[in-house]
Amino acid sequence: MASTKSFQIRHLDRTPRSGLGGVRAAAGRFGAFLSETAANVAVSFALMLAPLTAAVGGALDYTRAVMIGTEIQAALDSGVLAAASLTQDRDPETVVRAYVQAALADHGEIVDSLDITVRSQTSLNSRTVSADASVSLKTIMLGVVGIGDLTVFRTSEALEEVRDVEISLVLDVSGSMSGSKIAALRDAASEFLDVVLDTDRTDRTSVSVIPYNGGVRLPGAVNRGLFRGLNASGCPDHGTDYPVVIPHADLDTLSPLEWNGNPQLGHNHSSHCPEMHMESSFLQNDKAELQALVSGLDASGNTGLDVATAWGARALDPSWRAALPGEFADRPAAYDDPDTIKVLVVMTDGAATAQSRTERRRGRWRRYELYPASTARDNMLEACSYAKDHGVVVYTIAFQLSGQTNRDLMRNCASRAQTYYEVESMDISAAFAAIAADINQLRISK
Repeated sequence: MASTKSFQIRHLDRTPRSGLGGVRAAAGRFGAFLSETAANVAVSFALMLAPLTAAVGGALDYTRAVMIGTEIQAALDSGVLAAASLTQDRDPETVVRAYVQAALADHGEIVDSLDITVRSQTSLNSRTVSADASVSLKTIMLGVVGIGDLTVFRTSEALEEVRDVEISLVLDVSGSMSGSKIAALRDAASEFLDVVLDTDRTDRTSVSVIPYNGGVRLPGAVNRGLFRGLNASGCPDHGTDYPVVIPHADLDTLSPLEWNGNPQLGHNHSSHCPEMHMESSFLQNDKAELQALVSGLDASGNTGLDVATAWGARALDPSWRAALPGEFADRPAAYDDPDTIKVLVVMTDGAATAQSRTERRRGRWRRYELYPASTARDNMLEACSYAKDHGVVVYTIAFQLSGQTNRDLMRNCASRAQTYYEVESMDISAAFAAIAADINQLRISK
């Protein structure tokens, strides 16, 4: 029997199978991953939430605390300044507390926590007030991390010390000041005296008013005490009204003027001395008397700027105390007196001119030049330097002054740039008002 072979033909199925199952499997695995990751993120976020809240909330609460602290500081500063005033008759703590409470009027929730400590000390011419203030500020966001409130603390201190003031007011009445200029000066100087000799300050302030043209007219007592040669008008016969050479760094020396080795005294006549009604007044606090002097200012003659500046400085020099008349026996005070400030105000509308003397002999008039304008400028700077070196605050006013050399002279004489005033218009009152206000600030230390 023949054998039979059986073949089974198996067809291979090349038809692509559906991929959905694989995707589902992959998706399942990815979903599991996401579930795991989400859980981790949730845990991480939960862990980060507290510090994140603290950071954001802390910034908000801190900003609020800073704003309130700024308001308290401003009120505290104003309060201690008001309480330190020597004219303040209320209790310092009452004054300070009123200022701070007014500042916190819109923050009623923290006023109850306000704690203020005020300390004060008063002497004859000064008062010091210091104060501390603190409030407790409820937090808005920081409570979630256990910080329920913030303490805001501020401190402030003020000193008011009224010092004695000595002022030399040196005013140009030379010929170039005639007309509207001298009228403007009269008004400005009178207003200046109104401010610096206010009723509350009269007993602590002295003013020397020194009008000048080619020279300075001194009171008779000063002339007789210091000079041997007087003319009929009461002015010393030195061509200018003090020895024409200012010894270097020494305003105290008063040597007679010599011409060719011989004293020129007794028969000379200065044609540049201010008239009798413009006699200088030293160390006065009688406002009416000084205002009467400035209201009578007239313009004539040359510009003895160095002469006048030297006398302005001398009116502040303690070594001249015995020689100068005035209402204050103890003035000029010592340069190092901590309770006194000294102020020199020099005003001009013209250049320092060459100084000369007009002399009459045997019916003839002769004119002698004593020194040139350049020497006059040097003399003025010597006087200014002497004053500044001894602590005097020097203000200068250039009133419609032409020429760079002249303006530089006035600028260099001043204590600093801020005490030099250039007045281009007729409004010289503004310069005097600014100086008067500055002096009142100098007299009060805060």
